[in-house]
Amino acid sequence: MSAGIDRKTTTVWVNARFLDRPVTGVERVARELLAVLAERYLDGRGCWHVGGRRFCLRLIAPVGADAASPWRNLRLTRAGVFSGHAWEQFDLPLLTRGDYLVSLCNTGPMLKRLHILFLHDAQPFVIPENFSLAFRCWYRALFRVAGQLSRRILVNSRFTRRELRRHAGIPDHKMLLCYPGSDHVRREEGDAVPLSHLQLPKQPFLLAVASANPNKNFALVVKALGTLGSKAPPCVIVGRTDQRHFGAVSLDSERVTHLGYVSDAELLALYRRAFCLVFPSFYEGFGLPPLEAMAAGCPVIASRTSAMPEISGTAAQYCDPGDYRTLARAILSVAESPARRREMIRHGIRRASDFSWDDSGRLLLELIADTA
Repeated sequence: MSAGIDRKTTTVWVNARFLDRPVTGVERVARELLAVLAERYLDGRGCWHVGGRRFCLRLIAPVGADAASPWRNLRLTRAGVFSGHAWEQFDLPLLTRGDYLVSLCNTGPMLKRLHILFLHDAQPFVIPENFSLAFRCWYRALFRVAGQLSRRILVNSRFTRRELRRHAGIPDHKMLLCYPGSDHVRREEGDAVPLSHLQLPKQPFLLAVASANPNKNFALVVKALGTLGSKAPPCVIVGRTDQRHFGAVSLDSERVTHLGYVSDAELLALYRRAFCLVFPSFYEGFGLPPLEAMAAGCPVIASRTSAMPEISGTAAQYCDPGDYRTLARAILSVAESPARRREMIRHGIRRASDFSWDDSGRLLLELIADTA
């Protein structure tokens, strides 16, 4: 198109409430998607030019202490009266009235129609016992209503798409598959990060990325290690744990090291040091840690449930999350066969390379253009 023809400009707001939260799975997806857009596709003013049109992305979040955007070309507006869910439901629709909105972290204005919403799993429907009554009732209502009223729904796996169709009644034609990527692992220099301050075991160790959520099923890891006895490798747990979720099983301080929170660079270095990642979750809409581990050259043992076989394919070793003996056997099969471990590393790196933030970001921009 010639320079003399005016471009039509469309403002697209991005719900940036996630910037004020710790970075877990959904926040990681939002940050990486926006990072690839800012770095590869948007101009210096945060605009994407396509087909004679200009789409200008703007971040919007509740009033808070940090007014800076993590990306120079994505301007952040802090506005509104409320915070949390109230801000999303009352302030955000008014602040973005007449414009398009993208929400990347499971929640957004329930009744907004010019809305692209990213839903990552259906846990409030499937494992309600892990949530308070108020939480699960609110999320179920949000998923059902926003799933019908939003222009499009992004999902992170075919498994999640099936679950949302089944439990929230969202029709297939409204949902678009947008896999997270693994590029952020490949571009980090994890080997250069010192880990001496973490007091890691000297021998090869299992790595578990933990959470207080009982869905992560880390009691299974402890039981499997107990079954292996003297053959059990040491285990390093990263992240928060809650002793209540281990039931009657106690942590063996000589076999299990709990590091607590670590930085992204330290986690990558741990992936590269560990002889295997164990990820025995009962339910995952996607599961970033196995993908990150594979990209870092760390073999993966995961549950043969939900989205994990879809994501890891034949690159991972699988276990039954309800039977600790299957996890114990999987650990032994990796620990006792260097050839098997090398094969898993090779297949894992190849598998992880299929998941690209660049592809996901391009898909999101094309969806915005198509929807608008």
